[in-house]
Amino acid sequence: MDGAFLAYDGVFFLFPTPLEVIVRLARQRLSTPDGPVARVVVSGPGSSTWFDVRSSVRRRAVGGGATAEAAARIAAAVAPASMSAALAGGEAFQDAARQAISDAAEETLVEDPVLTNALDPVSYRDFMVFEEHFSFGYRWQNRPVPEVMYELPVSYAGDPLSFLGPDDEIPWPGYTRRLDYELELGIVIGRTGSGLTPETALNHVLGFTILNDVSARDIQAHEMTGGLGPSKGKHFACVAGPIITTLDEIPTTGLQMTTRVNGETWCAASSAEMVWSVSEIVAWASQGEVLRPGALLGTGTCNGGSTVELDRSLTPGDVIELEIERLGILRNTLGTPARDSWRPPTRPRRADGRADRLHFLR
Repeated sequence: MDGAFLAYDGVFFLFPTPLEVIVRLARQRLSTPDGPVARVVVSGPGSSTWFDVRSSVRRRAVGGGATAEAAARIAAAVAPASMSAALAGGEAFQDAARQAISDAAEETLVEDPVLTNALDPVSYRDFMVFEEHFSFGYRWQNRPVPEVMYELPVSYAGDPLSFLGPDDEIPWPGYTRRLDYELELGIVIGRTGSGLTPETALNHVLGFTILNDVSARDIQAHEMTGGLGPSKGKHFACVAGPIITTLDEIPTTGLQMTTRVNGETWCAASSAEMVWSVSEIVAWASQGEVLRPGALLGTGTCNGGSTVELDRSLTPGDVIELEIERLGILRNTLGTPARDSWRPPTRPRRADGRADRLHFLR
C-alpha cells in the first residue's frame, strides 16, 4: 500500500497520502475587468514551479476531442476558483492536479503567481492546544486553568466567510482599541469523515496552511464574560496563508513558527509544543459531525504567538509577518480604525436586577 508514516502516541501508522505527487497547492489572484478572480495552481516535489490546473484540464480535454467551449466548461467544473469546491471534487480534482504536474505543459506554467489565501474554508473551527498560551490567557483573567483544557480539545466556531489572504489589509473595527494577531497552524481537511479516531484521522487531512486568527482583545474579553464563545471579538477577519503543503512534506518533529512585526521578531515557537495532537484534534472535531473537504481547523495560538503574552500592542499601519516552516510567509498590514460605530446601550434594571422593560422590534 502506498502512503506515508506518521507517529501517534509513540506508534507509527501508515496512511494513504491524499495527493501523492503534489507538494503545494495555492490560488493565484488574477485581475479581470469584472474584478479579481482566483485560479488553483499546484507544485510538485522539489520544485518551485507552479502549474494552472484549469488550463491543464482544458488542454487535455481539447486534445481528447472536446470543443473549446466544452473544454472550458469541463475545466471550470474540475478546477473551480474555490479551493474548497475543488477539494470536494475528490479524485477528479486530485487526478487533474497530478496530471498538471506530470504534463508540465508550457501553456499551463505560471511564473511568479500573485497568491491569495490558498483555502477559502467551507467551515472554520479554532482550538486552544498550546499550553503556555491558553494558561497565560486564564492567568491574564485571574482565573485558574480549567480541567476541561486537559480533558478534551476546546474550540469555538468561527466565520468561514471572513477570510482574507496575503497582503490584504486587516480591518480595524471601530468598537476595539486592542487589535491582535494570533499565529496558528491551520489543518486543512481534504476528505469527508465522521466519527474518526486518532488512528484514522490523518487519512482525512490534506495538509497545513498558516492561520492568523485575528482578535479584538477588549471586546472579546468583555463579551465572553457572558459564558458564550467569542463573536464580535473574532468574526470581522481571519487570514489564511498563501499555500497548503501536503502531509507527506511535513516533518513529524514539528514546524518552526515565527512572528515579525515591522521586521522585528516577536515570537519563535514550534508546532511540537501542543498538548493535543493533530490526529486528536481532527478526531474530536469529527465526533457527531461531518468534516467536509475544505474545512479548516486551527490549532489555536502557538506559545508566545500573540501580543498578550508579550505585553506589547499594535498600531495602525503595522506590518505583521507570520512564517511557518514549509508553509511560507503570511504578510498583512493593519488598517486604520473605523469611526466609532453603534454600540448597544446598557439596559436599565429594576431593584430586583431584572430589566425594567422588554423589547421586540424597536
